[in-house]
Amino acid sequence: LFLIIGSIAVLLAGCSSIERLDSSNVSALGQISVKTGASRSDQIFRQHIIRFLDRHSAQDIRYTLTTRISESQSDTAVSMKIAFELYDQTRGEAVLSDSISLSATFGAVSSLYGQDKAATFSSERLAMQLSDKVYLKLLAYFNNLENAGTASAE
Repeated sequence: LFLIIGSIAVLLAGCSSIERLDSSNVSALGQISVKTGASRSDQIFRQHIIRFLDRHSAQDIRYTLTTRISESQSDTAVSMKIAFELYDQTRGEAVLSDSISLSATFGAVSSLYGQDKAATFSSERLAMQLSDKVYLKLLAYFNNLENAGTASAE
């Protein structure tokens, strides 16, 4: 019981961690527009990352986040990779680019319908997890002290 209560307390304490970041650097997250593909995974990624970015006050667009998701699946697993680039329109160059890979297994499912549904749900979860990881990379970039002078609007 104490373990469960302790776990919940730790999770709730992490919910306010955004307030501990330097607001002048993190405010640049409100200057990002997102370009994604048209697949279902791209749409889920876009919705999820925009939810994160909308936490920051909207400003004139300075950055463009361009993403490309590739996906593969087998009978019991789904793999997804995202390649992303953050382009600074003021500087005229890409300031951050990276790729992240994730995979999920869903076990053996006896019916083809069940297999298809399990793969779909796994893909959706992976797209949301990728948006979490990309957002954390963006937070790390803008909160990095060496980027403090270039992150805020000029």
